[in-house]
Amino acid sequence: MIPRVGSPGLSRDRGEHAKKEALMRVSRTGVALLALVMVACVAGADTKIVQVSHTDAMTVMGQTQPAKDQEKTTWVSADRMRMDQGKMSIIIRPDLEQMLFVDHGSKTYNLLQLPVDLSELLPPQMSQMMDMMKMTVTVTPSGKTKTIGKWSAKHYEMTMSSPMMQMQANIWATDEVGFDLSSYERMAEHMVSLQPGMEDSIEELRKIKGVQVEMDGAISMPMAGNVEVKTSEKLVSIEEVDAPSGFYDPPAGYTEKPFDFMKMQQMQQ
Repeated sequence: MIPRVGSPGLSRDRGEHAKKEALMRVSRTGVALLALVMVACVAGADTKIVQVSHTDAMTVMGQTQPAKDQEKTTWVSADRMRMDQGKMSIIIRPDLEQMLFVDHGSKTYNLLQLPVDLSELLPPQMSQMMDMMKMTVTVTPSGKTKTIGKWSAKHYEMTMSSPMMQMQANIWATDEVGFDLSSYERMAEHMVSLQPGMEDSIEELRKIKGVQVEMDGAISMPMAGNVEVKTSEKLVSIEEVDAPSGFYDPPAGYTEKPFDFMKMQQMQQ
C-alpha cells in the first residue's frame, strides 16, 4: 500500500531518511572539526603550512563512506588566510569583512559577509536539529612534551560532545616557531563559526597554543549504534613563501553563486 501524503507511514519514512542524512552530516562535521582545530599564523610574510590527514571508512545506518587521505594547505598572512583541500578553497579576508568558498570543480565561488550569522544560512531541516548538534568542548593541557620531527610539541587532550556524537582527540602542538598567533585566532573564529554547535567553544579551543603537529581522534555516534570513526592528521612542513598575485581574491573566470550550506558541507567530505 502506498502511503498518502501526510500519512504516518510517509512521515516515518521521511523521518528515517532525514535521520540518516543528519547522522552522516554529523560524522563528516566531526571529522572537519578535528581537522580545523589548529593551523597557524605569522604576522608579515605569507606562511605555507602543509598537513596530511587520514579518516577511516565508516558506515552509518547503511550508508558507507570509504577511507580517505587528504592533503591540506593553509596560507596565512597578517590580515588574510586561505585553506586549500581537495577541490575546495576557503579564503578569509577580515580586511574586507568577507569569507569566500571556492569550488574549483565548478569554477564558482560564494561570498559571505563577516561576521557570519549561521542561523541565517542553515536550511530548515538543519535549523531544527541545532539543539542536538550543540557542542560542549573541553581542552586540557596534560603537561607532556616531546619532539616530533624538528618540532618541540606540547600535549593536549580534547573532548567534544553533543547529543548526537562524542569526540576525543590527542593533540600535539608547537608554539616554538616564532609566529604571532593573535591574528590567526581572530580569523579562526570565522572558520569555526560555520560549524554548527561550535559558536560557544572558541575560548576553550584557544587553549591549544601554536601549530598542530599531530592529532589522533575518535568520533562515536550513539544514535547510529555506537559507530566509531578514527581520524588523524600530521604536520608535513611550514615555510615562508610569497603567495601568487591575487591568491586571496576570487579566481579569475570564476562565477559568483549564492551560498549553499549543504554544498559547503559536501565539499568538506
